[in-house]
Amino acid sequence: MAIIKQFKEKSCEIAVWKTQESLDEMTELSNSIHVSKFKTEKRKREFLSARILLSKLLPDVLISYNIHGAPELENDKFISISHSQDLTAIIIGQSKVGIDVEKIREKILRVSSKFIPKNTHKLISKEKATLIWCCKEAVYKWYQKGKVNFIEDIKIMPFTIQKKGSLIAKFKTKKLRLHYQKIDDHFLVYVCK
Repeated sequence: MAIIKQFKEKSCEIAVWKTQESLDEMTELSNSIHVSKFKTEKRKREFLSARILLSKLLPDVLISYNIHGAPELENDKFISISHSQDLTAIIIGQSKVGIDVEKIREKILRVSSKFIPKNTHKLISKEKATLIWCCKEAVYKWYQKGKVNFIEDIKIMPFTIQKKGSLIAKFKTKKLRLHYQKIDDHFLVYVCK
């Protein structure tokens, strides 16, 4: 198991695992968590990787889900989970948290009209589109209640991409500071208050 990033910020702990194990190896690492309810190998791997990574951070703590599908912990801490390709990211905090990890790719540019308003972020690159998508996903996961319009409800203030930094998102009536960093060909974004 290769945890490629693990750090603390404020009251949050963040970890990223690069999953290179086979499904059988992951099943063994997870103490044989039952995954037969999932149809695809991809979904089984995501489910197992989140639980294995959580067990490294908080042994013997279980994940459940609220009515909106957001993960919750049984120990009064908050959690958010994200997957992209072979990366799994988790953030655990004392208050609500949100995390997203996404591979930088052209596909995000093709669908950017679904989450970036027209006339905003002109001359957008695939890197900038990916980072904006990650920010909006992290805010959505932080909110934990569903029914969010990514164009109307989440506005990302102008920014210049760096390898690591922070930016401001306006979510409905709140301002949130989001932190981000580039990990190889992915962006990792998180909300940690």
